[in-house]
Amino acid sequence: MNRLTKKNISRVCQHTMFWIISIGVFAFIFRLSETANKLDVIYSLLFHFSIILAVYGNFWGLKRWFVQEKYLTYAMFTLINIALTLTLNQYTFNVLVDVILPDYYFVSQFNNIETAIITLGFLTITSTIKLSKSWFTLQAIRQQTVEKEKEKIDSELQSLRAEINPHFLFNSLNVLYSLILKNAPSTPEVLLELSDILRYVIYDSTQDKVWISSEVLLLEKYLHLQSYRIEEEAIINFRSEVLQDAEVAPLIFLTLLENSFKHGIKNDIAQVFIDINIQSDQEGILFEIENNKPPTQQKFDQKAG
Repeated sequence: MNRLTKKNISRVCQHTMFWIISIGVFAFIFRLSETANKLDVIYSLLFHFSIILAVYGNFWGLKRWFVQEKYLTYAMFTLINIALTLTLNQYTFNVLVDVILPDYYFVSQFNNIETAIITLGFLTITSTIKLSKSWFTLQAIRQQTVEKEKEKIDSELQSLRAEINPHFLFNSLNVLYSLILKNAPSTPEVLLELSDILRYVIYDSTQDKVWISSEVLLLEKYLHLQSYRIEEEAIINFRSEVLQDAEVAPLIFLTLLENSFKHGIKNDIAQVFIDINIQSDQEGILFEIENNKPPTQQKFDQKAG
């Protein structure tokens, strides 16, 4: 038995139970003695005949007009639905009952106004239940969609981190290697700075979100580290203004910066440069980066709210 079949069976059982309870309650209300008997149940069934049709007709109207926000059309349909219910109710007790139950004599205990109020009550209750179930179903679907999208993004970020770590590590080791060959006095300082960066890349970046101020500090350390392996002619401009700290996905800016070094600074062309601008305030996050690639691939502009 598939999931759809189980769902349909469950829906039928729920509807059946609702009407059984309703018929039982009205049979108790209609009773002529202290306890409800067979005649009371039959009368309750006859009274429910027109109301049941009205309720399921209303479900059709909800789907066709109310959900589509055509409220005036739905209101007109509801008035017609109630009017037809009153007509059918009178027909049931005045004509139909004599045909199907000739040995019994039943008359409606309610006038048209009372029947209309009861019908409207049923329509209101069942509509509320129907719309509530639809709302909860929609929320569940949205939640599943959000979770799947989050899993997809997390998977992409994990893949990105796995790609960044070895690439970044090899570049950093090349910097250290060149400094050691030159017996540069700044080697211990660079080694300590590299240690801080690697700690962030390997451990802190496993979090779902990090503060943008931490990402800015990472970029500053990365730029300082890269300054030992680029030509003096290369121009690096870095501007940051964090007026309001915010949470972002880790390493998202470092990826773009690494690409700028890879496709810009390392190219054998004149006037190599990288311009980085990052801002964070109440309106959101702005990250701009530009290097010496051709204009068609020159600038990346990302805004996040």
